[in-house]
Amino acid sequence: SGKDESRQLLDEATIQSNIDGISSVFDKFIEFGTDKAILVNNADWLDSLGYVEFLRTVGAQVTVNRMLSFESVKQRLGREQPLSFLEFNYMLLQAYDFLELYRREGVELQLGGSD
Repeated sequence: SGKDESRQLLDEATIQSNIDGISSVFDKFIEFGTDKAILVNNADWLDSLGYVEFLRTVGAQVTVNRMLSFESVKQRLGREQPLSFLEFNYMLLQAYDFLELYRREGVELQLGGSD
């Protein structure tokens, strides 16, 4: 993700505040509604996703070698900054988000905000 430190786990109120903030920015540029853009919360699918299912669905498709080749990971390791297992797997969660958006909505373009 290009971050220099591990992302913080957010509480529900902070997540909702972030959703509201992202929505207010995108509302200026994108029209939401039927047959238009949608705003979703990935908790809709991630909260019910089992870890083993995730590993089978996504983990089997990606090698650790490939994950280590990403510049953001190389930079963190090169600077000897902590890289938690959670943070390392964040790119897999991002990929799974896009897969779910494609499956559920036929999405071909995804926009997002930063934490």
